[in-house]
Amino acid sequence: MKQKIAAVLAVLMLAFSQLAAAAGINQISADDHVLQNDEIALGGIMVGTPRSEVEAIYGAPTERTEPVKGAMFGEMMDTYTYGTSFKIIFVKDTVMYLNTNAHNGIATPADVTVGDPADKIMQTYGKPWRDTKYEDGKENFVYRDKYDIAIVFRTEHGKITYIGIVGSE
Repeated sequence: MKQKIAAVLAVLMLAFSQLAAAAGINQISADDHVLQNDEIALGGIMVGTPRSEVEAIYGAPTERTEPVKGAMFGEMMDTYTYGTSFKIIFVKDTVMYLNTNAHNGIATPADVTVGDPADKIMQTYGKPWRDTKYEDGKENFVYRDKYDIAIVFRTEHGKITYIGIVGSE
């Protein structure tokens, strides 16, 4: 079971990092907009936030996976889930990845949340580092800070459907 969880976490992290770094149909890299570190957060949580601070803000998680040694970082990793749609992955006792995929009150510092109109992303953050459009109409807007921590906004049918943040190793 622990190996299954580790494999799922590794695949999730790999998929997200590939998503953030993948070559898309419409890449934007010249004159990209680099965000400030404090602009990349969800629900007051940033990459690098200690577990104790997450627990002080949100309390005990609805669900928690058992810590397992992660393949990507070689360190112990576990996931806290709050409700059904806000997930935080810790490496050791530090936030490395977090996401939300429902209109649940979890927002960025600029008050962008799942369910908002897609055009709010560029109105708020400007030109993305990478914009990937898919044939099925979905689109990803990726922004980063100077430390290569990335925030991804996924849109579908003109609405934000997912916001994820991933730290770099």
